[in-house]
Amino acid sequence: MESVRQLMEPEQHETKQRPKWTRLLVWSTLGSTIGAAVPGGYCMGIINNSAVHMRSWCAATLLQKYGMQLTPARLDTLWASIVSIYLIGGVLGSACAGWAANRFGRRGCFLLSGSLLLLAALGFFSCRWLQSVELLLLCRLVVGLGAGLISTGLPMYHSEIAALTQRGTLGASCAVGFSVGILLAQICSMEALLGGEQHWHLALGFYVVFMAICYAPYRCYAESPKWLYIVKQQRQQALHMLVRLRGGNTGLQSEIQAMEQEAAGKCSSRSLSEVLKDSKMLLPVVLLCAYQGGQQLTGCSSIFYYSVSIFRSSGLSPRTAELLSLCAGNVNLATSLLNPWLMAKLYRRTLMLLSSFFCALLMFAFGLLVEYSLALGAMPSFIGTELFEVPSRSVANSLGNQTGWSCNFLVGFLFPTMHSLMGSWVFLLFSLFSSLLFLLTKFYLPETRGREVAEVAELVSHGFRSKVL
Repeated sequence: MESVRQLMEPEQHETKQRPKWTRLLVWSTLGSTIGAAVPGGYCMGIINNSAVHMRSWCAATLLQKYGMQLTPARLDTLWASIVSIYLIGGVLGSACAGWAANRFGRRGCFLLSGSLLLLAALGFFSCRWLQSVELLLLCRLVVGLGAGLISTGLPMYHSEIAALTQRGTLGASCAVGFSVGILLAQICSMEALLGGEQHWHLALGFYVVFMAICYAPYRCYAESPKWLYIVKQQRQQALHMLVRLRGGNTGLQSEIQAMEQEAAGKCSSRSLSEVLKDSKMLLPVVLLCAYQGGQQLTGCSSIFYYSVSIFRSSGLSPRTAELLSLCAGNVNLATSLLNPWLMAKLYRRTLMLLSSFFCALLMFAFGLLVEYSLALGAMPSFIGTELFEVPSRSVANSLGNQTGWSCNFLVGFLFPTMHSLMGSWVFLLFSLFSSLLFLLTKFYLPETRGREVAEVAELVSHGFRSKVL
């Protein structure tokens, strides 16, 4: 505590300064985003363009090895399984993320996810040579595990190394990284590059290039000061890391006070059962799970997984379908790149209200992507960091991400059947979910921008009787 007082004393008579964008902060954010979030998004979008060749290979391999002749319906089911088993992995990875983030640290969780992605890449490179559909399925499950850890741990890591006014900008980095990964996957899997009949397996694991660049200097990345200070109770190391992240001890008083306030009288971390039994956690848990699940139930995931198939079934040529899918990826990325600026400049409630409202109205692909990326694409990944204090944060984020990945699985697995039964009217169902999110936001989401977590937690502590405005 003596070190805390020494760092706080110089602040007594100093004016408030804007936090610095230090090299450690910028590099930790960029490196972890490119090395983890980009591969996670890449694995989500990589099988869209190459679907025709991969389906043909699966059918031929099963016939050759097992004498199994797949009907079109069974082949559709197998393909839906290959798409969606990645999402089952995401559910499992999210379930482990809270424990991993507290046990190994936010940075350690990032390393664990990278190890899983590397193992899966080796399997992707080998599956065609080994003629193994089973290995392809297993590797899709493993990359899902890694992506589940990333989607839960990385926004938490970015938000906790950021100063209060930087939190919105850095909190959106994971979502931007996923969007970049989806677009890179669409480019790499084009027929003229790695998406052809002979090279699609190389496209599946090409994300290791981004990992190699960004995991090599892993030890140079910052650890979360909040995790060190509150969970591990390593006060000296936490203060040293905070000074390095901020470029000096100027302006640290409010951050140290906030960490002391969160640490005072609290256990180092809470279990899932403790969070669910706490009546004060009801509304923030509902908000987090609704945003994570609703993010997927807007229908945008179906565009990332099946857009080429949808375009081709509409009578478009393979080349045109491929280009339209690439256009959708560019629209998604362009609007996602606005997220850090939007989160830093505009209020969270306003953005979420606009995003959910227009997602309910604009059901065609490009309009839906624009409004989705306005807030629904980014905010669910870090809103838990602004609703929950540190002892409850990792397990709550893990629960929210499990909800999101589960809904993503439902969309990925059921969309082909729903589209064949309902046609384009299936997007009307997605519109209904967006409308429900709009109503939830209007009545129950407090403004979190520029507020300490303890203040926000008090606003939502009375469940559905909370007065958030």
